[in-house]
Parts: sequence; structure tokens; C-alpha cells
Amino acid sequence: MKEKYFLDQIWELHFDIKKPCIVFLYWDLWAGKTTLSKHILKNMLGINTDITSPTYTYYNKYWNHYHFDLYRIEKYDEFFAIGGEDILENNTWVILIEWPDRIEKYWKADIEIYLKKWTEEDEREIEIIYKSNLLT
Repeated sequence: MKEKYFLDQIWELHFDIKKPCIVFLYWDLWAGKTTLSKHILKNMLGINTDITSPTYTYYNKYWNHYHFDLYRIEKYDEFFAIGGEDILENNTWVILIEWPDRIEKYWKADIEIYLKKWTEEDEREIEIIYKSNLLT
């Protein structure tokens, strides 16, 4: 599925996401990762609390869902040190992972989302790829 959205329309985006699920989020820098993550957590998973970027904490936990931002991770050992491997191994909910290139050699996603800036300043192209047979 590939669609174009303006940032203020991202709240209309809907796709199938079932537990347990690992979602890799790929995008251009400043493409709206926090906006899309908030939408998934709030509107699709029903999280009813403030959603903040985990850039400096590596991950945030919302009930049993996790939101990782691995921008500051350089080696897999760092991911292991923050408990990331344990979280993924014991996953029974939904895990969103920004900057998954840091761990994609070791872990695979059930869903990959590509968010790219488009011609308009606030226009984005969103491509969603289902990698797991359980989701299609």
C-alpha cells in the first residue's frame, strides 16, 4: 500500500496492525516520525496518554506497547544494554522502532513503513509493507 498524505491528514491513515507485531519505521529526517508514531499509538492502539519522542531515553513504554528511537544507538551491543533484545524476544504487543537500520541485521519486522517527504513542504508519501503472513 502506498499513499500520499499531508501531515495534517495523517490522522486519517489506517492499516491492519495486530498483536504481537514489530513495526520498523523508515523515513527521511524531519519527515514526521513523531506525528505518525503518535497516530499509531493513540488512534490505532488506543493509548490515552501523552506520547513523547524517546530520542534521549531510547524507548518509551505505553501500557504493554513500546516505542523505540534508535537514532543514538551505534552498535547492537548498545541496543542489548538498554534491554531492547529482551523486550523484542518477549513481545506480545506492538513495538514501533524508529531508525531500525541499527538492528535490522538481527531482527525482522512484521510491518515496514516508509515515510518520505514529497514535493509540498507538508506532503508525505507513506508506503506500508506487510512482511508477516499473519497480517495480510
